[in-house]
Amino acid sequence: MSLTIITLNSPQLTDFAKERNTALAQAKTDWVLFVDSDEVVTPALKKEIDFAIQSSRFTAYYLPRRDTFLGKTLRHGETGHAKFIRLARRNFGHWVRPIHETWVGQGRVGELKHPLLHSPHLDLSSFVSKIDRYSTLDADYRFRQGRKSSLFRIWLYPIAKFKLNYFFRLGFLDGIPGLIHALMMSWHSYLTWSKLYLLCKKP
Repeated sequence: MSLTIITLNSPQLTDFAKERNTALAQAKTDWVLFVDSDEVVTPALKKEIDFAIQSSRFTAYYLPRRDTFLGKTLRHGETGHAKFIRLARRNFGHWVRPIHETWVGQGRVGELKHPLLHSPHLDLSSFVSKIDRYSTLDADYRFRQGRKSSLFRIWLYPIAKFKLNYFFRLGFLDGIPGLIHALMMSWHSYLTWSKLYLLCKKP
């Protein structure tokens, strides 16, 4: 079976799903694998992918992803058990949502064992910048979907997100990097709901 690997490397994009769908439409092979520029396919994962597309038991596959943050591999919290459909037959479906996009379609979906290695933030400064940009895109998307914000959501949701990631998802087991990551994702929630509130208040 033939495979096309598509790498998304456009830091100034405002519609990630559109970019992925455009690339998907240009693919000619039976299978397509999406890999971001800050992700690495290990030899073990490559071997597993080769076997998966030869066996043809499924139409698409979830790939687990392992994040590295501040020099530590995060095994808990929000990203500790993340998995995404990144490998699928070309006609599986399409990408939705301009931000935090997902690949949806029809057919049986399996799951691979070996993870993509993900190093999205070189330092805290780049993390803060990315959160600022992504929260703006997320707020704009929610606004266009008719979502509403409120002072209650601005206050409560970030606190709830921190508790979920740090305590219930055991982010504290990842040490100081786990604490900082949980705080940053809570900050992402705060900015998203705050920016949505301001959009809703515009005349």
